[in-house]
Amino acid sequence: MREKDAFWSAPVLLLAGLVCAAGAMGRADAREPIELIPAGSMLCWQGRPAPDTGPGTSQPTTLQTFLEIGARLAAGPLDSGTRLNVRMAEMLGLMIRYPHAVALIDARAMPTATDPTARRVDRLRFAMVVQVGDQAEPFLRIIQKAVNEQTDSGAATLVSGKAGRWSYQELRDQRLPEWAVIAWGQIEGYFVLTVGSKVWADVAAVAAGDEPSLAADPWYAVARATRRRSAFVEIFVAAREIQERLDPFVDGRASGFFRAWEAGDMRQAHWALGHEGRALYCVAHFRMGDSGAPGEETTVPQVFADPDVCDPQVLATIPPGARYAVFNVPVGQFLTRFFRGLVACQGAEARANVERIWSETQVQHGFDAEQGLLAHLGQRIVLHNDPPHPLGLPLAVTTLIEIRDEPDTVRRTLETMCVAWRAALDEVVSRGGAPPPFTLHRDDDGMWYLRYGPAGPDWLGLAGPAWIVTDRFIILSWSPLALREYLQKVPAEVTRRSPRSERR
Repeated sequence: MREKDAFWSAPVLLLAGLVCAAGAMGRADAREPIELIPAGSMLCWQGRPAPDTGPGTSQPTTLQTFLEIGARLAAGPLDSGTRLNVRMAEMLGLMIRYPHAVALIDARAMPTATDPTARRVDRLRFAMVVQVGDQAEPFLRIIQKAVNEQTDSGAATLVSGKAGRWSYQELRDQRLPEWAVIAWGQIEGYFVLTVGSKVWADVAAVAAGDEPSLAADPWYAVARATRRRSAFVEIFVAAREIQERLDPFVDGRASGFFRAWEAGDMRQAHWALGHEGRALYCVAHFRMGDSGAPGEETTVPQVFADPDVCDPQVLATIPPGARYAVFNVPVGQFLTRFFRGLVACQGAEARANVERIWSETQVQHGFDAEQGLLAHLGQRIVLHNDPPHPLGLPLAVTTLIEIRDEPDTVRRTLETMCVAWRAALDEVVSRGGAPPPFTLHRDDDGMWYLRYGPAGPDWLGLAGPAWIVTDRFIILSWSPLALREYLQKVPAEVTRRSPRSERR
């Protein structure tokens, strides 16, 4: 595989925390949730439940209880948008306990009325399909709470509909754009929630066999054939569809994003993730070829995470019993393309401002991120689930980024970057801007971390993530307590810091 294609491990690295927490997969059913997702969808994630989260139940989950308590402890009443976000978080926390698929079917953005260079969502079509059998009640309970909260103002209306032989309910809110229609109902043993006009009916048509599903796509069918039964997470990306649908409305930013990753000729991509023992595997297939004409495209396979890694220096970073993933990517180049991709999604003026501010910040604080940090990072990223988060949050993992050489240079550069970040936050407040939701702290041992709101117990997630630089790794975990607990478990060669490293 070509080097530039390898950088499409980005979505996997961002989501690997979720699958790192999972072990054995659930049973393979005759009909997968993806078989209800319309063909031609832009993005899709299909997953099976992680055993560590426990089976679905009619009782509230720990995450749901935590969200409820947090909402009640918040200062003042929550606005309708925040309440809806809380219910969405509850829904997602419940969803991962069942076989499920979530898909962005279509999207479009248009210029805002006040700023032609800015974009707002003009159409969004989304579907969530969860295989619940006869256990839909927990989902319906969350929906009912959301409906009760949203209809209090009189701006929202609830109506019933029917698509084929299945009934559903639909919530419309006068305060939201016309496209923001939320619908839900059951199709046989599946709970289906959709956003967008007529999306629920489209999913029903796929379920009835009247329209094709994403699973019927011939390229995806071949790409996923080997790992379909063992993978517990699959990711589908219709790269060409994304560019063709979005570019006319966002001044080519979608194509700019793919070019930033040097993947402008990608047409489709598929990732499969699963476990072999405690280790995660990640295998991807890329459909490359700009024209799509026969003979002018190729399918390129790539292994990003190999479960058979036997390097003792890598294995020493993983506590006994932890589930883990070892990704093999050129970290410095990966991070460069990651941030270039983010910037490419902005308008021309915003991109110019970001580049100017970043250049001025480096000059003002005397660091060079490329030469002082990225150029010295290695080829491997290790993720594992030790120590586990008490609430079982899926992305609460410990991450180690390999340092290839000059750890003191890496440490000094990262320290200076953090100081610059903290100075920027302070400047916003000094100029009368709204205080950020977090503050940046450094302890005497060189550990940096974010803290949200007033000081409170780290186990509640009010502090974190936290990070520190050793002679071999940049190590991050979900809180300062978690990071310190991890550092006490592993051998000295993982945590060692040379005498010069202790200087502030």
